[in-house]
Amino acid sequence: MDRNMRRTLDLFLMFTGREITLKYKRSYLGFIWSLMNPILTALVFFVAFKLFMRFEIEDYTLFMLSALFPWTWFSASVSMCIHSLTGNISLIKKIIFPKRLLVVSVITGQMVTLLISIPILAVLLYYYGKSPYLSWLYIIPILLTVQFFIILGISMALAMLNAYFRDMEHITNVTLNMLFWMTPVMYPLAMVPEKYRIFLAMNPMTYLIQSWRDVIMTGRVNWVNVLIAAVTAAVCMLLGSFIFAVKDKKLDEVL
Repeated sequence: MDRNMRRTLDLFLMFTGREITLKYKRSYLGFIWSLMNPILTALVFFVAFKLFMRFEIEDYTLFMLSALFPWTWFSASVSMCIHSLTGNISLIKKIIFPKRLLVVSVITGQMVTLLISIPILAVLLYYYGKSPYLSWLYIIPILLTVQFFIILGISMALAMLNAYFRDMEHITNVTLNMLFWMTPVMYPLAMVPEKYRIFLAMNPMTYLIQSWRDVIMTGRVNWVNVLIAAVTAAVCMLLGSFIFAVKDKKLDEVL
C-alpha cells in the first residue's frame, strides 16, 4: 500500500470513528438509542396499522422492521451527509484530502446501526417460529453494497449542492418525509393499485426495500429487484460523482 492510499485509509478510519464517537458522546445507552428510534417508530405504526386500521399482514412487526431498519440507514445518512461539507469548513480549508471521505464516513458510521439491528431481526424470526437463513451470508452483503452506493451517490450530490444553496437542507427533509410514504415500508407493494405503482418505481429505495424484506422474511430474493436497485445505484453514483466533481472546483470560494 503506497503512502497516499495509507493516508486516505487513516483519514477514513479517523472520520468514521469520529462520527460514531460524537453520535454517542455523553450517552449512557450508546448504540441502543439508534435501535430504539426505529423500534419505537415501529411500535407506533404497529398500533396505528395493526390494531386500529387492522392491516391483515402476517408477522407484521417483522414485516415492518425488516424494511424500517434499512430505511433508517438511508434517511439518517442522507440527513447527516447534507452537512458533511458545511459542517467541516475549517478542516476543508486547512487540510488537502478527498472531500468524499467526509460523506463516506457518515454513511459507514450509520451502517453500523443497521448491522447491529440484524441480530434483532434474527430474534424476531425465532419468535415467529422461523430461523435465520444461510442465504443471508451472501445476499445481505450484496444489499449492503447496493444501498451504500445509492446513499453515497445521493449524499455526495446533496452535500455539495447544500454548500452552494443552503435551502437544500429544508428541501431534503421534506423530500425524505415524502419518500418514506412512497416506499413500501409500512405496507406491501401489492397493496398499491397498479396504476399508482409507477410513482413508487421512481423512488430509488422501492426495489431495494422490497429486496431487504424478501431476504429477511423468506431467505429468498427477487434478483430482478436487486438488478433494478443496482442500476439505480450506478445512476446515483454517476450523477453524484459528476455534481461533486464539477462543484468541487469552487468549493473553497463558496465556503
